[in-house]
Amino acid sequence: MSKESSVPGFTTTRLILVLGALATATMLANLETSIIATALPKIVGDFKAFESFAWVGTAYIVTSAISTPLLGKLSDLYGRRRIFQITMFIFLVGSFLCGAAGSMGQLIAARAFQGLGGGGIQALSFAVIGDIIPPRDRGRYMGYFTLAFVGSAVLGPLVGGFIIDHYSWKWIFWINVPFILIVGTITHFALKLPFRRKEAKLDFLGAGLLSFTIASLMIGLEEGRSGWTETRVLVLFGMAIVGLITFIFAEQRAAEPMIPLRLFSNKVVFRSAMLGMCAGTIVYGSGSFLSLYFQDALFVSPTNSGLRSLPQMLGVTVATFGVGRLISTTGRYKPFPIIGSICATFALVAIAQINGETKYLYLAIPMVFMGFGAASIFTSTSIASQNGVEFQDLGVATATVMFFRSLGGSFGLAIFGTILNSTIRHEIPMRLANIAPEDASKLIRAPEKIKELATIPRRAVVDSIALGVSRIYWCCAAIMLIAIVLALLLPEIPLKQRAGLSDALEDTAPVH
Repeated sequence: MSKESSVPGFTTTRLILVLGALATATMLANLETSIIATALPKIVGDFKAFESFAWVGTAYIVTSAISTPLLGKLSDLYGRRRIFQITMFIFLVGSFLCGAAGSMGQLIAARAFQGLGGGGIQALSFAVIGDIIPPRDRGRYMGYFTLAFVGSAVLGPLVGGFIIDHYSWKWIFWINVPFILIVGTITHFALKLPFRRKEAKLDFLGAGLLSFTIASLMIGLEEGRSGWTETRVLVLFGMAIVGLITFIFAEQRAAEPMIPLRLFSNKVVFRSAMLGMCAGTIVYGSGSFLSLYFQDALFVSPTNSGLRSLPQMLGVTVATFGVGRLISTTGRYKPFPIIGSICATFALVAIAQINGETKYLYLAIPMVFMGFGAASIFTSTSIASQNGVEFQDLGVATATVMFFRSLGGSFGLAIFGTILNSTIRHEIPMRLANIAPEDASKLIRAPEKIKELATIPRRAVVDSIALGVSRIYWCCAAIMLIAIVLALLLPEIPLKQRAGLSDALEDTAPVH
């Protein structure tokens, strides 16, 4: 017979099953943001729709960003377990439809549907941890989730490259199905959370305005890669600004606001969200561009490119388990985002020295410290933000912090993509006198095609790509300087000894 764990109402076996299931769901949902990168060339070739390829990734990012705060709030109102099961069902159906898509339009629509579930899974998994684990002990367990969250972003290109090299691209999506079925079964039988349903009027206006604002911003960021002054891009940004202003006014008057604005007056939550946004920018925004350097400058395969990201994974692993345990042991979280942001800054400056002849071994050690820094921020801010709010706001506070992490990654992907493109358009014509700026990007082809270029144009392409990546990492270093300031200003509140579940159990609430 399994012994009772330190979590009220959970045996040790049951707790391990639940945490393992939630970490697996988190990994699968976040993996879908990065695994697609290595599959896109094959998908585009099958559907002959190059002009729409960016939307395969953007559709998932947009809807997952929309669903994160919405489902977090719904879980506060209607119960974490019930809403979590709904999000898993959406993600399951979306994954199956993605693999079954017969056209680019069908795939984009299926990805959008899949994203609704993916965003909710990521937010609610962290929120359930806040329900059942006291903040003082949460560091021991949060490491597994940060590892799943950050690790899936780092390993996505490797997993995607392996599947593309050995199987059909459809298995990038279908691989989710058996795992989600297992997770759903475990959480249905093992995750029993006391909950008293609140009689509250849903904030439909706030939900609609928030969705409109996020969608306008995300689509504008994606479209902005081709030029920030394009009329359609400016219109989308204008729509996002109007939507945000209207949303703020609506939330001030709502009886049960979708995102309580008082959260942003909470210095712990606000600065945790901003720190997460900075770390999200460097993890999701810059990671893919280093993989691009490996493929287009060092001429390695997609699988080998993913393998070369493993040093970053080493740093992530050390930080998630080391920092989490230190927080549990010391009862303090503030030192760790400070240490993490400083480590990441120095690592980013080192990687920014990259040029067309930089060897991989020079980059490996900075990648370890970059992963360590980002994971230290993710782990400590997750614990700090949950510790800084009352139980009734735990779901929406967790979802808000997660949302800003994703938003940082979206900002990074869009802005860094523009930096790389503008560098290529400017640098290649300077290095090759017979190439016009509008034709410069045509030389950026598959790695094997770049390798086949004559020596002078090949060197021009490789050096231009390296310069663009260097500028991206200088920008990341500047962002992490901001993170250092935010970390220094992060208030430290003594970690609570009780989880919200303990209070709920004493309230004799029904289980949902």
